[in-house]
Amino acid sequence: MSAAEDDTELRDLLLQNLENSGVLQKLKAQMRAAVFLAMEEQDRIENKSPLVNENLKKCLNTKDGRVVAGLVLDFLQVFDLDFTLSVFEPETNAVSLN
Repeated sequence: MSAAEDDTELRDLLLQNLENSGVLQKLKAQMRAAVFLAMEEQDRIENKSPLVNENLKKCLNTKDGRVVAGLVLDFLQVFDLDFTLSVFEPETNAVSLN
């Protein structure tokens, strides 16, 4: 086997191991969260208005909407979905849900 084939086989084994252990999905989630937060920070720096989802805003203005968002927030916290939580909280202004 050539060195290139060895490298390819090693890369494939490593990738498979990272996928099976869940590390790769966690890294992808962390990257998505970091990108979202960086975009939101850039908007704040440029004094732009934050991204607003009008349908979500209307929903969160109702008691049922706040209950549903609170359940999602609890779910993410209980199952340690920290990167998803780091995106969910700013998008929903989750601080006001508690």
